[in-house]
Amino acid sequence: MLAVKKKLAEFLVSGNYDEISRLALDDQKIISRLISLTYDKDRALSWHAMEAIGVATKEIAKKDPDTVRNIVGRLLWMIRDESGGIGWSVPEILGEIVLNNPGLCADIAPVIVSFHEELMLTSGVMRAIGRIGPINNETVGYAIPNILPYLKSEDSTVRGNAAFALGQLGAIGAIVSLKQLLDDKSKVRFYKGRELKETTVGDLAREAVEKLNAVKA
Repeated sequence: MLAVKKKLAEFLVSGNYDEISRLALDDQKIISRLISLTYDKDRALSWHAMEAIGVATKEIAKKDPDTVRNIVGRLLWMIRDESGGIGWSVPEILGEIVLNNPGLCADIAPVIVSFHEELMLTSGVMRAIGRIGPINNETVGYAIPNILPYLKSEDSTVRGNAAFALGQLGAIGAIVSLKQLLDDKSKVRFYKGRELKETTVGDLAREAVEKLNAVKA
């Protein structure tokens, strides 16, 4: 088991998600082990694991879509479980699964959105919506009114992820609200391009505005 965990960690660090997918095809416990690595969002490895789960489920779905649906069901059980923080990374994981399986799991997007009022999950829900948006806007486009109020959240991570989501969704009507955040210097740790970096709410809002202006042009 330790050897498998070490191998997984090596593949995650190197970005070899294809090899992880091959392992997952042969051993369903690989997904569980990946999930166990997602709890600490202050580590880039956790975010790598979330991405890897999405990529692996895409490969699994080609041969056994029911297994992917079972994985989703287990994650939804975790998010509803009352055992503390076990499900706090579930929205992001589900977002990666929907991103990689838009046909098979499109119905899961509204379920993800439905958790936006759970304070410990709000930021992850915003992130998940943003990840799904560019691939299948119809799946989560309706969520824009749910996202907008979070631009005024007291939590800077929630504000930043809400800005990210609106940019990804092409929410042109949100440009005015996003511009109000351009001078927001609050720090946010944000995962992008396989790197977990410190940025600001203002920078995330600026990126969203630039993306939306490009859509308008």
